[in-house]
Amino acid sequence: MSKQRSKLMTRLILSGVTGLMALGSFATIAQAATTRSTVEVTRAAYLISAPHLDSHRIALESTGSSLQTLSGSTQAWWHVKDSKGRTGYITRNTRWTTSLSEGTSATTTSGQASASTAGSATTSSQLPPDVQYDPSVHPLASLYASYQTKVDAVLQVAKSKLGTPYIWGHNEDRGQYGFDCSNYTAYVYHHALGYKMSGASQVQYHSVGKPVPIKDMRPGDLVIMDKGGHVGIYVGNGQMIQEGGGLKKVGYLPLHPGSYWYKHITIVKRMF
Repeated sequence: MSKQRSKLMTRLILSGVTGLMALGSFATIAQAATTRSTVEVTRAAYLISAPHLDSHRIALESTGSSLQTLSGSTQAWWHVKDSKGRTGYITRNTRWTTSLSEGTSATTTSGQASASTAGSATTSSQLPPDVQYDPSVHPLASLYASYQTKVDAVLQVAKSKLGTPYIWGHNEDRGQYGFDCSNYTAYVYHHALGYKMSGASQVQYHSVGKPVPIKDMRPGDLVIMDKGGHVGIYVGNGQMIQEGGGLKKVGYLPLHPGSYWYKHITIVKRMF
């Protein structure tokens, strides 16, 4: 074999080894970054055959059940498999289920915090109390957007539902038509900012958001009336947008000093 051919073969062999090592490293990183998602049932809910309210009920999943997520989830429904191997859909409403992550990604370099862990810490620091970030939605404004961008996003989503009728217990995130007052505010923040929060007015009253003085109320704030009896979102210029409140639909109501609902304000919550 000539010297030149020998050198060429050596380079080819070394290139192949380097390529395999690179692929191996990539596979290790990809495997480390992979997470498995599960859904925990926080209140007994039905597993159904399709992501529609009128679908066949497969089973009632008890409180505390852990379900494995599958591909094919929607904005309103998780596609899951339960411990008995049954597959179907279960509501994504946070009153009944909550999403958990398993196998948090590890770092490839000892002593460094993983990217996912660092990202979670950063995300948490941007959220108001008793609110999680839902990575499955594509909100109009990111967590790091400016205040005005977030206000514009909230108002855009809120106005998109003008005229939607009041139906107690309904939330269109669950595939239902209409809202009640607190499911409406939860829906707005969900799609505007990616917030995952309770749709119960009492929870919003007691724990969601950061309380601020009424005199400091600004557009985008969550407004609680009558200790959770009614909720809305302040839009500025002495008005709020809300569901119900005597209108029986999504609409604007006065919220300036002296107005009916202003007199009934219990607390104002800062959401961003």
